[in-house]
Amino acid sequence: MRPLGYACSKLRASALPSVPFLLTSILSILLHPHYACAANADTITHEDHNHPRLENLPGLLGFGSDGGSYEPDFIGADRSIIGRAGNDVQVLANNAPGSLNINQGDTNFWTFPSKALSGNFSAQTPGLPSPLQGQYSPPTPVDGERILYISLTTCIQPSPKSAKPNGAPDQLKLYVSTSSTNQKPNSSDGAVAVPVDGGFGWLNISVKSDVFIGIFAPFSAGFSGFYNYQLTASIDGFYASYYNERNGFFIDSDTNSALLYTNDTTSENNSSSSVFNSWMSEPPVFSMFVYNQDDPRILGIQNSYCALKNWAPVQSLGATGTSMTLIGDGRPKQQFHATNLNGSSSYYGTTVITGNSTALGNGVVNGGGTVWNPVNFTTKSGDFFVYLDSSLFLTCFPDNNCALVFNLTFCTSVAYAAPSNPKNATLSPMLGAKYDEYAASMYTNFSRSLAQIPCNTTSSAQYSLARNCTDCDAAYRQWLCAVSIPRCEDFSSNASYLQPRALNQTFINGTNGSTSSSNPLFSYTNVSRSYYGGSRNPMIDTDIQPGPYKEILPCKDLCYDLVRSCPAALQFGCPLEGHGMNYSYGNPSGLEWYPPTCNSPLGWAGGAAVLRGMGSLAVSMAFATAFVIVMI
Repeated sequence: MRPLGYACSKLRASALPSVPFLLTSILSILLHPHYACAANADTITHEDHNHPRLENLPGLLGFGSDGGSYEPDFIGADRSIIGRAGNDVQVLANNAPGSLNINQGDTNFWTFPSKALSGNFSAQTPGLPSPLQGQYSPPTPVDGERILYISLTTCIQPSPKSAKPNGAPDQLKLYVSTSSTNQKPNSSDGAVAVPVDGGFGWLNISVKSDVFIGIFAPFSAGFSGFYNYQLTASIDGFYASYYNERNGFFIDSDTNSALLYTNDTTSENNSSSSVFNSWMSEPPVFSMFVYNQDDPRILGIQNSYCALKNWAPVQSLGATGTSMTLIGDGRPKQQFHATNLNGSSSYYGTTVITGNSTALGNGVVNGGGTVWNPVNFTTKSGDFFVYLDSSLFLTCFPDNNCALVFNLTFCTSVAYAAPSNPKNATLSPMLGAKYDEYAASMYTNFSRSLAQIPCNTTSSAQYSLARNCTDCDAAYRQWLCAVSIPRCEDFSSNASYLQPRALNQTFINGTNGSTSSSNPLFSYTNVSRSYYGGSRNPMIDTDIQPGPYKEILPCKDLCYDLVRSCPAALQFGCPLEGHGMNYSYGNPSGLEWYPPTCNSPLGWAGGAAVLRGMGSLAVSMAFATAFVIVMI
């Protein structure tokens, strides 16, 4: 992964005596890419087939107003260089952001003097327990020179004049020069133009002389007001960063909340590793900003940490609503539980690091924060859905009986929505514990049966040379949790892989589908069938009483893996294809792990690689002589 911006650019201080000389210099740069590398944009794209990309959002409602000076209270901005900018050149200090308001059509000029360039490096504060995969690696300077890291973040942009703006204001323009004859670089004097995207631009250069910077605010038709930005130069590293990849995955949601996870923070999965233990024992380092896709005001500055931090409609998930977890593949990652969301609504979740994870602000190396591309997700329905029959008779059914369950003690890999009853105020806060205790109680009989198997014996006496009792126990836990805690989806969803459940139950508003609707789904034949009429787990219908819902069936490979991993003496078996399998188990969708077409503890972000590698994930349905569990 490469940062989106310019990298390894080589600008030498030189006079520009003639146009031919300038043309020769430009040609030399083009022919020698080790002197000037073009914008190294990340070539890896991450398609999301469920939602439009962020840059395709219509409109912007923006910030600011005409006239007056705005003084932002941004951590890390020296108030001595905040305010209205004149035409004089402002001086930047190492790791000290310059923050200015700038009107449309104006240009600000800055310089980072050679004296600061040759100064002492700043003291490094404690950072992450280990480098993140794909994190930016600093280049090597030319002999006798130093690398200067320049970053620009737009914190505020002009506001639209109309209620329905057409797009976002234009991006600020960033120009850089190392020539003493070009101390006010702009678009027409041969200075390097640094790309600015989503309110963020960055550049590193190998240099030994004064560096001159120009910031131009273009006129944007249909928008009024000013921009506010932070410009920082550093000899230590980028003050602010943005990576054109997503550091996170959406797992599941209910009506008012969502579960999201970061990528693995390390490849270590050994609890004896110091790196592993550091990630799990130290406070979580990531935060997440969550904002509604229907409110496009952030468009144009979505890659800027200072914009996200100071934008009111953004929900920040920092110290609360987050924790470290090993869910999925057993490697450290961070979990976010976003709450107070609206049903049937689409959101963006942007993973960030505040400062350098342990310190932030003025004088701190990497103190301006890091931003990754956002994750797209949509909450489950919070409304009634309507069925119109052939007689034009309308029936309204509630559609909010799925609730997230996670952080369970026994079923540690469960993190998704399960059937619930929002009208049962006593049950709601303990729903996860209710499911977890049930699964643990069912495990007791299995553990007694497995204890009768000679596990610790010679290889010739073992039931398998490929699998052992530890494998059997793990496979059974995975299967048991998947079948005991169904993954719930909106009843209104028409996805072909969903299995209707509890059709002979009343909805949570008291409506009975089989008596108040001519919907063919509630036909006598369907309601009388066990796999339609009731839940897979009888406890759900008797204790939780969610009413009708739809289930993402457990992946059938969970059953196959259970049969492969356990001794034949336990007599586990799976339904045959065409004879019960399709009503009990589902198939993985192939290369795409979301949306999941079957449920597995590995069938989410942490298991995506396993899904891709196996073609079909290990999942199953089983029966045992010592403890017969029939869940169809």
